[in-house]
Amino acid sequence: MEKNINLFKYENGSKIIVEQDLNAKYVAFIIRVAVGAGDEKSEEYGVAHFLEHLFFKSTKNMSTFDISLNLEKLGAKINASTSHTKTCYKLQCLPENLDKCLEIYSDMLFNGLFLKEEIDKERSVILEEFKMYQDDPMSVAYKNCFTKLMEGNKFDHDILGDMNVIKNISIESILNFKKRTYTPDKFIFSIYGNVNSEQIKKILEKYFHKILNKKYNKIKKILPIKINPQTNLIVENQNKEQTQICILINSVKAKDMSKYSVFLLQEILGGGMSSRLFEILREKLGYVYSTYADFFCSLEFGLFGIYAGVSNKNVKNCIKEIKNIINNLINNGISEDDLLKAKINVKSNMVYSLDKKIHIALLNAEKYYNFNEIITLKDEFKLIDNESIESVNKAIKNLFLKNKYVVSIVGKNIKENEIKAIL
Repeated sequence: MEKNINLFKYENGSKIIVEQDLNAKYVAFIIRVAVGAGDEKSEEYGVAHFLEHLFFKSTKNMSTFDISLNLEKLGAKINASTSHTKTCYKLQCLPENLDKCLEIYSDMLFNGLFLKEEIDKERSVILEEFKMYQDDPMSVAYKNCFTKLMEGNKFDHDILGDMNVIKNISIESILNFKKRTYTPDKFIFSIYGNVNSEQIKKILEKYFHKILNKKYNKIKKILPIKINPQTNLIVENQNKEQTQICILINSVKAKDMSKYSVFLLQEILGGGMSSRLFEILREKLGYVYSTYADFFCSLEFGLFGIYAGVSNKNVKNCIKEIKNIINNLINNGISEDDLLKAKINVKSNMVYSLDKKIHIALLNAEKYYNFNEIITLKDEFKLIDNESIESVNKAIKNLFLKNKYVVSIVGKNIKENEIKAIL
């Protein structure tokens, strides 16, 4: 498959990444803005996510309905997402419709009207989104766990924010947040498809010149955050038939090369049906239907997560077994078979994720944001293959013996003192 990647950097810190794939049948486009919930002041909690919603509302040239209609006439698929560290605006379309789609997206980014009636409607939409996640016990367990782990730093609140803030925040405050945070150095435009790099550069400079050509020299360095939760347990009682357990552990950041050992550990502990968690908690003991582990890392922080959904009567036993599984890894380490299986599965998952072109566009933006270069899949495979039993065993001890963690439980009649006694 013939591919090549070109990077265009601008003096104000903004960037364009173009990956050409002559075999691609459609184009994927990402605007990655390094602005998220972590950029909010306390009186703005939730505004980054709110602003993402408002991106799709009326502009000087189109109504909200016209935006949807015009993009659908072009066969475009659109989406957006907000995290604690970034906001992403996504677009997929056929190559022949790209120019017009980008023109519409630039209008949405620069010419939003922020009409009071539309903002008030969106307040209600976000309140409904909040209720939706509140009805999902695992989402609640994760939110409680994350905010407690991040207690005292800029990430210590939910992405959806404070509902009182959402209900009352003014249009002026929303616009001030956008002006303060949506600066050129925060923007990466990433595109993937059968496109010509120089032509795409010209098209983006035509439609997004207000970002790419704007003078700006206040590029801020990313400062490390402190993770020092005041407690390692948070319990929320809900009248549910199943209890959700979420454990989050402070882990390595994106630039720490030991992250590849942690990725392999994640696969061994909870990546598949032969993983430690699945084999023991489900197959051997029958405590759970779903259990897994995951690992996330960015420039700002890294998180290792362990999850399980368990019947109320087996909560304490399940936590004891998770603790036993971890202690076994600490004391006995992994085997050669564990390592080989983990390597092939981690590499396979990386390849499978590339089936989605929009994921490739986002991945390119993420890699450049984290490393100031785009590491190829081939290079990452070499780094994974270079990991050893010793490096993974070292990562196990560093993760579980040296890092802060929080256990979050959402279930029925959970007695906090009994859980503390186990931990």
